[in-house]
Amino acid sequence: MPTISSGITTALQAVLAHSQVLEITEHNIANASTPGYRRQAALLTAETPNSISGAEYRTGAGQHGNGVTVDRIERFSVSFFDRRYRAVSSEAGNWEAQSGILSQLESALAEISDDGVIPKLDQFWSGWEALSNDPTNNSLRSILLDDANTLATGINRRAAQINQMRTDQNLTVFGQVEEVNSLASQIAQLNENIARVISVGEQPNDLLDKRDLALDRLAKITGAVSTDQKNGETLVTIGGHVLVVGHDTFKLETRTNPVDTSVVDVHWSDGQKLDPPSGELKGTLDARDGTLVNQLGGLSTLANGLITQVNTFHQTGYGLNNATNIPFFNGTDAMSISVNPLLDAASIATSSAANQIGNNTIALQIAGLKSVKGMKGGTATLNEFYNSQVTELGVLTNRATNNSYQHGLIVQALGNQRESVSGVSLDEEAANMAKAQKAYQAAARVMTAYDDLLDLVINRMGRVGL
Repeated sequence: MPTISSGITTALQAVLAHSQVLEITEHNIANASTPGYRRQAALLTAETPNSISGAEYRTGAGQHGNGVTVDRIERFSVSFFDRRYRAVSSEAGNWEAQSGILSQLESALAEISDDGVIPKLDQFWSGWEALSNDPTNNSLRSILLDDANTLATGINRRAAQINQMRTDQNLTVFGQVEEVNSLASQIAQLNENIARVISVGEQPNDLLDKRDLALDRLAKITGAVSTDQKNGETLVTIGGHVLVVGHDTFKLETRTNPVDTSVVDVHWSDGQKLDPPSGELKGTLDARDGTLVNQLGGLSTLANGLITQVNTFHQTGYGLNNATNIPFFNGTDAMSISVNPLLDAASIATSSAANQIGNNTIALQIAGLKSVKGMKGGTATLNEFYNSQVTELGVLTNRATNNSYQHGLIVQALGNQRESVSGVSLDEEAANMAKAQKAYQAAARVMTAYDDLLDLVINRMGRVGL
């Protein structure tokens, strides 16, 4: 039958259980602003009741309870939300990286300003047109040389900026690879600790929070995918290659590109080249080895076309001093284009024949190159060719910026959705705390009542009449 001691035990269990509820509520409140923290809750369950039998059979209506106990500490997390969040976050990371690099490139090229290559080209053609109207004018010849030097220098500077941007991305790649390896080591260590805690029947909630936070970041950098194992560990892969399995990691490393030594590639420790499916690292590599290379190639194509077309006419002409067969430009690409240092104002060829200083045939032919479709297989002029490249860069930048913004909104929405399930609500925690506090106080009052009963039994029973 129920006894005073069993009643005290039941009350004590209630005090301890609700004390644990208060501790967990306090833990939630303390971590309300902690990144990656998932709300926890103590799940209470009734203790196994005692059956009434034998001498106790007629002392009660049936089984009598033994109070309450904490069954487990639940962690509020939904795997579906985590997988969806990481997938979209990795795409957002890809577009964010591309948007940042391409926006920086647009600013460096400054093609929508007066300092752009197109205005410099127009000024160069105008110089030849002016000289064709007055081929003996030394001032116009000097101005043309200045305009040509400005154009060549502008192309050089843009090529150098693109090359520098490509080299600068190496630092970004180094940092991303280092972070990936660090996260992989953290996850491997957490796998070991989580598996050990689960093996003894406990719930490693805070360790799972830390691992999920690392997996979130890893997905944003590389598009990594994780698969939970039965023992509590998680298997992490990038593009089908294992990064973390159990307590072991297969780390990344950087190697100098054998063809272009100015950049580095990312490889696995087993020698395979990394091909990230998405994430910031993919965006960085795609922009560095795709758009930047294409822009540099287009700039070099423009420089080569300019050199070839102008020199073709200029080398057949004669200057005021009858100098002939002198290239106007030197070089072959955007980095090497320059005005021939041997060319002075008097040597600029404007005449198609010697000793004809008023002849403007060559000047007219070079000025006419502005409208000659000598690029893209005869479909575009030099200006049109470069203008199309600038337009293409604008389209790519705009696409990357828009995709970054749109994916960012989705990430935010999914994050809010995940937070609604696993995040801490201070109002809800305050209500839970008040409820647990009252239950604790009530259980403590029950213990006080049993204490009075024990005092009665021990100190006053058998003392009637005394």
